[in-house]
Amino acid sequence: MKTKYVALYQMFIGMILYSGHYFLKNYSNDYKTTYIRNHLGDFLALIVCVPLFVNIQIIFNVRDSTKIRFSEIAFFFCIFSVLYELICPYLLHRMTADIVDVVYYALGGIMLYFSQK
Repeated sequence: MKTKYVALYQMFIGMILYSGHYFLKNYSNDYKTTYIRNHLGDFLALIVCVPLFVNIQIIFNVRDSTKIRFSEIAFFFCIFSVLYELICPYLLHRMTADIVDVVYYALGGIMLYFSQK
């Protein structure tokens, strides 16, 4: 039972950070002009989404451990990079492909991996 609480804690911390970013992005004029506004969501993407999928696996008894393997983080990094930086900009013209976003996905994944230790 304790492992479920750890996974939920990881997920909620990421969701709180992302919610704060979303609120500031939409309601603060000073925040709209900063560099971090453009890339904080990319940094937090893996930090929020990977523990979310781990929690779903724990809830459905697919896995017991909350320890996220590096290969799982790398898998989600590849999914996000290809989907949001290659496919979506090709299909949706309002989106742009940006290598800096990929770097921030990687930094978020590294942060997630080392935050477990």
